Amino acid sequence: MATKDPTAVERANLLNMAKLSIKGLIESALSFGRTLDSDYPPLQQFFVVMEHCLKHGLKGRKSFLSYNKTIWGPLELVEKLYPEAEEIGASVRDLPGLKTPLGRARAWLRLALMQKKMADYLRCLIIQRELLSEFYEYHALMMEEEGAVIVGLLVGLNVIDANLCVKGEDLDSQVGVIDFSMYLKNEEEIGNKERNVQIAAILDQKNYVEELNRQLN
Repeated sequence: MATKDPTAVERANLLNMAKLSIKGLIESALSFGRTLDSDYPPLQQFFVVMEHCLKHGLKGRKSFLSYNKTIWGPLELVEKLYPEAEEIGASVRDLPGLKTPLGRARAWLRLALMQKKMADYLRCLIIQRELLSEFYEYHALMMEEEGAVIVGLLVGLNVIDANLCVKGEDLDSQVGVIDFSMYLKNEEEIGNKERNVQIAAILDQKNYVEELNRQLN
């Protein structure tokens, strides 16, 4: 029996976590009103999951004294591909108190969600495989079909209004740990059938994903 490629298993696991996280956020928006803030646990978990997805298969980058991996590199590339993203890049660089590339990347993700542009920005990245290959190994989630699926699912988050305080938040030293207990709820607890139909409709971005796949091939 052939052994399954471990990187394919990692991508599948990350995709499942992203689906559950995005579904949970949409459920929250439909249940509790649409404005979510930084202290809301499902929102915190969403950013942790996105960070893990973006880190998968990231290449190390040589610097003067170290060999580091950072998701800020590919995210900073977005403004070169998508002129509307110049403002978000400038805003992140102007934020006082951010000392690390990871802190800047975390601020970028939060601002992108508030702008309801995260899907658009990341879509620009994943269709530029040649440019992305400078930052990612060939088996990375962002280089494979799972990345396109996640970007398609992110469109569903446009139903959410988020009010996140980025200035003054310690984004440099946060530890991003996935809380698996949040995803082990009984289906009966998730809500009534009608709401699940609403969520399914929002998550069903087939045309968007198919368009991405066409551009990736």
